[in-house]
Amino acid sequence: MKIAIVLMKYNPFGGYERQAALLAEAFADRGDNVTVFANEWLGNSRAGIKFQKVPMFKGMSWLKVLSFALFSKHCLNSEKNNFVIIIAFDRTLVMDIYRAGNACHKEWINFRKKHENILSLISIAINPLHIVINAIEKFIFSQIQKTTGKIIVLSEIGALQIRQHYSVEENRFIVVPPAVDLTRFDKSKLPVYRKEQRNKLGIENNTLLLLHVGSGFKIKGLNSTIASLSILINKGLRAELLIAGKNGSAVKKYLKLCQKMGLENNVHFLGGVKDIERFYGVADIFVMPSLFETFGIAAIEALSCGLPVIIGRGAGVSSIIEQEKIGKVLNVPADPKKLAELIEETAMAEKELKSSGKIDQEREKRIQVSMKYDHNVIIKNFLTVIDQVVQRKTF
Repeated sequence: MKIAIVLMKYNPFGGYERQAALLAEAFADRGDNVTVFANEWLGNSRAGIKFQKVPMFKGMSWLKVLSFALFSKHCLNSEKNNFVIIIAFDRTLVMDIYRAGNACHKEWINFRKKHENILSLISIAINPLHIVINAIEKFIFSQIQKTTGKIIVLSEIGALQIRQHYSVEENRFIVVPPAVDLTRFDKSKLPVYRKEQRNKLGIENNTLLLLHVGSGFKIKGLNSTIASLSILINKGLRAELLIAGKNGSAVKKYLKLCQKMGLENNVHFLGGVKDIERFYGVADIFVMPSLFETFGIAAIEALSCGLPVIIGRGAGVSSIIEQEKIGKVLNVPADPKKLAELIEETAMAEKELKSSGKIDQEREKRIQVSMKYDHNVIIKNFLTVIDQVVQRKTF
C-alpha cells in the first residue's frame, strides 16, 4: 500500500512529529511504501520511507503556514493517484485523514479573548496568522465533510471544539490519543530518584512535594497551583512545588508572584528538563489545573510512575482520570481554595493507603491505566483506524 504523510518537519525525536515518524515506521515495518511530504527531515533514512521536500517560505509565520498548505497541495496533486491514502499531521489542502492535534484554532482564539489584556486582543485581531489558519481549517473541515475523510482528535474535547465552530458530522471524528513512550519510566528506579533528587534539592522526605510539568504556564493554570500552595503552607502544611518546563521571559513574572507570596524557598523552577522521569519519582502529587489542552501527556507520564493526578477539566485527559477513578478533576478556571482542598484530600488518601498497605496496589492501577497510551499500543490502534478508512474509501 502506498501512503503519503504530510507535516512541516519530520522529526522522530519529539512532539507530534514523533507520532508521525512512529506511524511511518510502523507502515514500513509491515511492507507498505511511505512518502513523507515535509519541508524538513531530521533523523536517518530507512527502507520503505521516502522523503519529498515541500517548499515553504521562511520568515513570517502566516506566510510559512500558507505556503506550506499551497505547496504541499501542489506536490500531492502531482502524485495524488499514486497514494491509497493521504494522512495530514499539519494543515494542508489535500488529505483523506486530518490529525487535528490542536483541534480548532477558532476555539483557541476564543480562549485567549477571555484571558488576555486589551493589547493582546488587538494583536490577535490584526495578526494575519490567525486569519490564514482559520481559512485553511475552514477548507479542511468542509472538505472532510464532503468526502469520506476522517478527522483524528486526541480526545472528545477536540471533537467538541471543532463541532462548535464547523458543521462536521459526529461520525467523522475518531479519537486516537497521543502516543507516549513509557519505556523511560522504570518504576524500580523511582525510590532511588526520590532519595537522590530530594537530597540534591534540599527537600526533606516528609515534605509534601507537588509537581508541575510543561511549558505554557498560564494555560496550565500555574497561577492557581502557586496560590493553592500558599494556602496549604498558611494552614501549617509542609509543602513545596517543582516546576519543570520553559516559559521564556514569563518565568520572571512567576518568580515575582512567588516572592510576593513569600514562597521563594518553596517553589523550584527547574527549566527545561530532559530526565523528567527523575522528577516524577521525587514528587508526591502531580498537579496541573489546565485551562485549555487537547490532551495532557504529562498526566499519563505521571500515572506511569504511580503518582496521583489532579488535573483541570480543560485538559482532554481529564475524562480518562475521571472514568478510571485515578485522580481528581478540577473545574476551570481553578479556584485556588478548591485546589488546595483537593491536594490535601489526595495527600491524606495517599497516607491512608500507605498505612493500610494498599499503596502498591493503587500505584499499580495507575501504571496499568497509563499502559493503554504506550506508543506501541497507540500506533497499533492508529494503523487499525487507517486500514478501516482505506476499506471504506471510494476510489
